[in-house]
Amino acid sequence: MNVITASNSQSGTPGLIRRLGKALSTPFDPEDYLALFDPLQSAREIRARVIGVQRESDQAVTLTLQPNRLWKGHRAGQHVLLGVEIEGVRHQRCFSLSSAPGGAPTISVKRQGRGGVSDHLVNRCREGDLLTLAEPAGEFVLPDPVPERLLMVTAGSGITPVHSIVKSLLASNFDGKVTWVHFERRYRDLMLSDSLAQLRRDPRLDLRLVLSGDSPRDGDQAGRLDEHWLTDNIADAAARTVFTCGPAGFLDTVMDWHGEHGRAPLFHERFKAAPVVAGEGGRLYFSRTGGQAEAAAGVSLLEAAEQAGLKPKHGCRMGICHTCKCKVSKGRVRDLQSGKSRELNGQEVRICVHAAEGDVELDL
Repeated sequence: MNVITASNSQSGTPGLIRRLGKALSTPFDPEDYLALFDPLQSAREIRARVIGVQRESDQAVTLTLQPNRLWKGHRAGQHVLLGVEIEGVRHQRCFSLSSAPGGAPTISVKRQGRGGVSDHLVNRCREGDLLTLAEPAGEFVLPDPVPERLLMVTAGSGITPVHSIVKSLLASNFDGKVTWVHFERRYRDLMLSDSLAQLRRDPRLDLRLVLSGDSPRDGDQAGRLDEHWLTDNIADAAARTVFTCGPAGFLDTVMDWHGEHGRAPLFHERFKAAPVVAGEGGRLYFSRTGGQAEAAAGVSLLEAAEQAGLKPKHGCRMGICHTCKCKVSKGRVRDLQSGKSRELNGQEVRICVHAAEGDVELDL
């Protein structure tokens, strides 16, 4: 099923007539007929209409969504696999939900400059457009019970899931204290600035914005994260439960600091797989199509299959959404996230984050 936008050429009476004609010759469920009149309706997939577009800057946007009845809500901090049609082809990418549970879900997206889903949403998404959503997923959520002392450490787009968590927390009867430190290069790069200004008024939240490329305004400060920053600037930082999200190098710094000083749990979310030097590569055998291909060292099974002309199902390409899971009939693979290798015999793996270690037979 294609994603239908407000400007779809099949909109209006002529398009409706064509869709009705097709429906009369196609086995449809009763609810599928509703989709002829309202494309938001579906008995099979979560669809969402864009009902709000807030320009955060020339580089970022927050989209407010109205999902259909299949949407069951999300937990603060979770992500969702979002689908959008670009030039007639559906593309998918994972985004953290930036809204608190209970209301209309939002995603906040920053342009990446590579022409993919993020750039399309920032440049071209408009109110009325339809997107698809998978079920929310992810374990970057508050534990139960919620710790009384929390430390949030974010940078760049890592602001989005923590914004959801903090907003949800402050809307509850939480009576503890939250310190949130967000690192950004310039003010113009900051997402969700209006919402942050409102959250800052809550006495339970100590929100600190640290700029590395702009002169700080009143209440903010200059600097950048290093191995000493948290210890030097946050009282009893080592005793707090830490939530952190941001670029890979930033996360590594926080996690190294926590490994040396932390005395409470740390929760983290990576938007990209941690780079690992993977082993020797190998030859792939595709059991369903009968083909084979060479896979270079460090090249994921997904990429190698695509280079061979196959089109496996995939989503985030980062090991988050599990859309690309495929059975390895036999062979040794290396996990590109952990660096560990293992022999498989009929087990499924996420082929976007595993590489061949010798001969591998895939159910493709």
